[in-house]
Amino acid sequence: MVKRRVFTIILVTLLLFPLAGAISIGAEEVLYHTVKYGETVYGIARMYGVTPQAIIEANKLANANLIYIGQRLIIPAPAEEIAIHIVARGESLLSIAAKYGVSMWAIALRNGLANPNLIYVGQRLVIPSGGTPAPSPKPTAPAKQEAIIITSPTENADVTSPVTVKGWGSGFENSLAVDILDETGNVIGQGYVTVDAEFGQYGPFTGTIEFTKPTKAQVGRIQVYTISPRDGAIEHLASVTVNLKP
Repeated sequence: MVKRRVFTIILVTLLLFPLAGAISIGAEEVLYHTVKYGETVYGIARMYGVTPQAIIEANKLANANLIYIGQRLIIPAPAEEIAIHIVARGESLLSIAAKYGVSMWAIALRNGLANPNLIYVGQRLVIPSGGTPAPSPKPTAPAKQEAIIITSPTENADVTSPVTVKGWGSGFENSLAVDILDETGNVIGQGYVTVDAEFGQYGPFTGTIEFTKPTKAQVGRIQVYTISPRDGAIEHLASVTVNLKP
């Protein structure tokens, strides 16, 4: 009777106060991605490191261009070892991501976190990684920190669809809007890039944007800007002139 009572106390203690750290498990569960505004199958595939065709086949998509906001897509990630991390006091999603050598946004997406700043002690987070690779070196911030800086494509670079846009900046919910304009100033592509930093902080951004290819080579422009959450106005804008290729 005493032994059973002691065992019960230990079991309850472990359930109420989980050990901080990582637990390695076999990944048999299905990985889903919920489509957001401006996302494409190509961009989602790059985000998870899989091919667009793999997503198309896993979801039986008749047309890869016809996906909609809120749609849940199966991500055919390989069934490999992943980690479960138990959040400890003082940890942030950024520090946890650095520990495992993955992006904080990869963890947020995998766990359906609407706000990466809102995690709590004892929370179980799935780390989308087959191991614990050494974290890649952080890019160095530019000496002159303007509100938004586009580092790629460079001025007068040749681009075709889709184009990967990179740079530095900050924005509401760590998102920056992107417009691609043709030679007449018409918008031929739109999307978002994501800032890899704590919410509201300055950091590197990257994103892949698809646009309607012109029938002939022409000079165009890529614009990256922030949108005010209060009234939808453009607050900061940077642009670069590029050569659009058919």
